[in-house]
Amino acid sequence: MNLKEEIIKLSKLQEADSRMYHLTHERNVEQPARIEHIKRQFEEKKKSLDTATHAVKQLQVKKKEKELELAAKEESIKKSQGQLFQLKSNKDYQIKLTEIASLKADASVLEEDVIKVLDEIETAESQLHASKSVLAQEEKKFKEEEAKVDAQIKDIEAEIQILSDKRTILLSDIDKTILGKYEQLLKTRSGLALAPVDMTRENCGACHMRITPQTINEIKMYKNLVLCESCVRILYIPDDFAL
Repeated sequence: MNLKEEIIKLSKLQEADSRMYHLTHERNVEQPARIEHIKRQFEEKKKSLDTATHAVKQLQVKKKEKELELAAKEESIKKSQGQLFQLKSNKDYQIKLTEIASLKADASVLEEDVIKVLDEIETAESQLHASKSVLAQEEKKFKEEEAKVDAQIKDIEAEIQILSDKRTILLSDIDKTILGKYEQLLKTRSGLALAPVDMTRENCGACHMRITPQTINEIKMYKNLVLCESCVRILYIPDDFAL
């Protein structure tokens, strides 16, 4: 087995795996989070419509209550006016007139309240109409953004499938022992099992910890896989390959 050749194969596999890892994360985490963020924004804006709708309903209830009170006062006035002709003494007649005047005053106040509530309803309904118009536009934007995300997810899945097919081909040509070690690290190292050594800084290209001259010499011998002492990834020196 030529270890340098195996590492070249691993580097090509790592390129595909790294891309697949990031695409999978984008599909499973980033894009759903984006959808959730857009949805939350829409739901927040939807609350303004709910508030406006509730305000109209409350005012309509208030109007109904005032109208019932007014109807009750008018009925009392009619009843009291009918009682006037049954009174025998002038004193009782005057008392009843005072009572009727008081009822009419109350009714007048209630009529003003009803008119005021009608004005408030008109204003609230105007605000509700405006809120509906704004929300319709926001819903359109939300659906457009949702459609964009869905399209992006489909594109991501298509690319993942292409990379998966490429990976299957690459796997068939790699030494099984080395592949086993690589795939074990791939699962535990966030999709990055192979790390280049930065010879300028003499550090690991993944975790950036310093690589000793002795370790660099061991890597260059390519007799055994050399792992970073810090992040435990397979180390290689890109300058040693036509990568």
